[in-house]
Amino acid sequence: MHRRVLKKNPLKNLRIMLKLNPYAKTIHWNTILQQAKNHKIRIDKAAAALEAKSDQKGVQGKKPVVGNKEKKAVGDKKLKKPVVGKKPAGTKKPAAEKNPTEKKPISEEKKAAA
Repeated sequence: MHRRVLKKNPLKNLRIMLKLNPYAKTIHWNTILQQAKNHKIRIDKAAAALEAKSDQKGVQGKKPVVGNKEKKAVGDKKLKKPVVGKKPAGTKKPAAEKNPTEKKPISEEKKAAA
């Protein structure tokens, strides 16, 4: 008695893909190497950017920053200049109040019509 073998997806299962296409092993390995190379490049760039940023702040034994920057109080904020051609946000007119109209119950209207 033969049992049916479960069909496996070659796109998800590398061993099945290699049975169908032996060159897939080379492609798969090259992909892994390329990803590792790109990851190393990305980390090197991030480290260089971090180092450049710290150099600007004067951390790595460079010249100290000239001038004292005073800390602002927590509640102080810069006032924004109004944009020309637009109305300020707080100048909306209030909506007109609606007067509710009295409606008769539906049952009374039906009785009157009948």
